This record gives sequence, structure tokens and C-alpha cells, in this order.
Amino acid sequence: MYIKRLILLVGDLIAFQLALGATLLARYGSIEATTWWLHAVPFLIVSLLWIVGLFVTGMYELSQAKNGLGHFRMFLEGMFVNVLLAVAFFYLVPVFGIEPRTNLILYFVFSLFIVYGWRLIFNRFLARELMKTRLLFIGTSEDALALRESLSRSGLGFELSAVIHTTPRTEYGQDGIRWANQFEDLIPLIQSERISTIVLGHGIDEIPELRDALYQSLSTSVALVDRREIEETLTGCIPVSNVSKSWFLAHLRESEKTWFETVKRVLDIVMAIPFACMTIIVTPFVALIMKLTSEGDVFFVQERVGRYGKPFRMVKFRTMHHPKGQMSAEVNGAQYAVKNDPRITPFGRFLRATRIDELPQVWNVLRGDMSLIGPRPERPEFVAQLTERMPYYPLRHLTRPGLTGWAQTRYQYASTLDDNLVKLQYDLYYVKHRSLILDLAILLKTIDTVLRRKGT
Repeated sequence: MYIKRLILLVGDLIAFQLALGATLLARYGSIEATTWWLHAVPFLIVSLLWIVGLFVTGMYELSQAKNGLGHFRMFLEGMFVNVLLAVAFFYLVPVFGIEPRTNLILYFVFSLFIVYGWRLIFNRFLARELMKTRLLFIGTSEDALALRESLSRSGLGFELSAVIHTTPRTEYGQDGIRWANQFEDLIPLIQSERISTIVLGHGIDEIPELRDALYQSLSTSVALVDRREIEETLTGCIPVSNVSKSWFLAHLRESEKTWFETVKRVLDIVMAIPFACMTIIVTPFVALIMKLTSEGDVFFVQERVGRYGKPFRMVKFRTMHHPKGQMSAEVNGAQYAVKNDPRITPFGRFLRATRIDELPQVWNVLRGDMSLIGPRPERPEFVAQLTERMPYYPLRHLTRPGLTGWAQTRYQYASTLDDNLVKLQYDLYYVKHRSLILDLAILLKTIDTVLRRKGT
């Protein structure tokens, strides 16, 4: 998966350099060394910015590596954002001694054709075929077929090549899978199907014959993974049906996250400072429009649950009707916000779509109540309900809540108790895998959400 993304990224970078060569050749008729080096450094920086732009718009999601109208539209959106980045770069950072108006237009046009052509080749010949991980599944027939469906949707290069099924299977369709029902067939299957990974749908000790067969497979150097690990990789979440006290003890090693939380806190403070300045600048304008369009206070303060279950008062720009925010918007008690919520003012809808309503929370970040990235903080009333339904819910509070998080980039708006239990699966994934790289990916995905105005 990571190697494919690296190949795609390097291919994009080479394609951007080819586009520069085509630009200079079209503009000057030849490529002189002096001309090349005059343009090489600034356009290399531009191409790196453009790669970030493509990442933000989802062009490095392997599940999207499918030729078609949707892929083309996503590519165009990313490239039009990129050309704005390039214009801003050249005219706000005028240190390279060039003002490449014509060259930038040519570079953009050649990049559209060359980069998209490369991506058509990648999607057609490399995304699905390059370095496939051939899997052998051991488990029920139903689970095997469900796993195959998940693998086919993922685009991550996993292929279910063989199955040793532990429940009767009466129909063997032409599904391209080698089926077997005897554990003695394990070693021949591994060799004939060139299996690199065995996915276990049962515990090793549940079936003695399975344990003995897997012991014999040690000489083949194949990897053994639990089905839940594969599902976690495919979905980016941890199903709550898979977790238990023993799961948390095995996977949540908080002592290993101490350095991460320390570094993250420092980065939060550094990055929050410019956002704090931005908040100071926009607050008078937001307050003026708010006073002209609806009644009520400018700020909305509400109690939320923070790290280790400690309550804190979160600050946002008010987006709902009537004064006193919570009391008038929730006359019947605490309610989940829903998509197209009638309580939201027209200006409040704009604030939510652009995430401007979240800006005052930067003060919560500076105070240490929140982080820029983390599970969204929930209200105490809802935490109690969710904990009653899922006793492990409070474990999402092992890290500071954030302005944006993994669940916000991967799942729809949570407007019900059941939606929040689904989001918990993504929060548990974040708590388990949290790292600076994952935080950066969340930040870039959030930028895409803001640019597309998908906030609610």
C-alpha cells in the first residue's frame, strides 16, 4: 500500500518535471542550461506544493484509483486549486527573479495532460496488478466472501487467492478463488497459490487441526494476521464488536505514546498562535454580521468532556437561533445537531461550512483543554448515554479532544446515538494509531473539507 503510494507520488513528481521541459521547449524552441536552472528550482517547489494539493483533494487514496468521470473531476478540482497556489507562490514570494505568467499557463496545461496520462496508466496497469498481496483465508465461507468484497473495494492491492473453509460450502462458483476444506492442504495451497499472508478467521487454539497446520507453515515464512487486523486496514476503523478488555491491554500501550503527546502539545501551541491571531481579526466582522442577522450572543460556551474525562468549557461562535444559545435552542433538553438543522441561522450555516465557527476553540487549545487533532469532544449528557451502550467509550478520552479528527474525515455527520457509536470505531482507530504522520493526514483532509464546504 505504502509502496504504491510512493510510486504514484514519484511518478507525479517526474511528470511535473516533464511538463516543465515541455513548457520551456514550447516557449523558447529549445532548452538551454541557463533557462532550465532558472526555472528548475521554483517550479520544483511548485510541483511539491501541487503534490500536497493533490493529496488534499484525495488523489493519493488508492481506493480512488479508478479511471472514470469521478476520478477526472477530482483531478481537475485538485489542479485548479494548485494553479491558485502557484500564482500565490510566485507573486507573494518574488525571490527567483522571474514572473512566469505565460510559462505558468503552459506549465498548467502540459501538467494536466502529462500527469493525468500518467495516472491513467497507473490506474489501469499498476494500481490493481502491481505487487499484489496474495491472501489465504481460513474461516467460514460467508466470512471469506465478505472479506473478498471488502478487498475488491479497497484498491490496496490485496487479493483473496485461496480459502480453507471451516463450514460446509455447497456451491463453488467461478469466483477465481481456490477452495479447500482440509487443513492438510495448507502447505500445498501456500506453494501453488504463492500465498504471502494467511488471514485467520478463527483463534489459533479454537481448532486443534488449525493450530497444528499453522505450526507446519512456519517453514514457509508466510505472515499470519487476524481477520480483524485486515478489516482495520481496509476500513480505517476498529469495529466495537472486536474489542474487549484484553484487546485494549494488547493494543493500547499508552507509555509508548508519552513522547508523541509531548511533541504534539508543543506543536499545538506553535500552530495555535497564528490561528489565535486570525480569530482576533475575524471576530469583529463575525460579531457585526451576527448582530445584524440574528439575536443572541456572539460566543457559545458549552461544557464538554476532555482528556481523562475531565470536563471543560468549549468556546465557539454561535451558529443557532435565539439568545442564550443552548437554553433556547434546546428547550426540550440536550439534542444532537443534525444535517440541515433548522435551529442553525443562515450565517451560522456559512460559519459551519467554512469551519469558522470553530476558530474560538483555539483558546481551548492554548489552555491545554484541546488539541488541534483528536476525537471531537462530546457533551457529558451524551457521554453518559454512549457509555451505557458501550462501556469502552471513555477510552477515547485517553488523548486530548481536537478541533478535527479521524472520524470527521472518514464518516458522515453524527446526528444520532447510533451514529456516534459508529464514530467511536474511528476514534478507537485514532487512539491506537495516533502519530504525527496520521495527524498530518487528518489536517490535510480537513483542508479539503473546508475548501469543498462540506462542513455542517
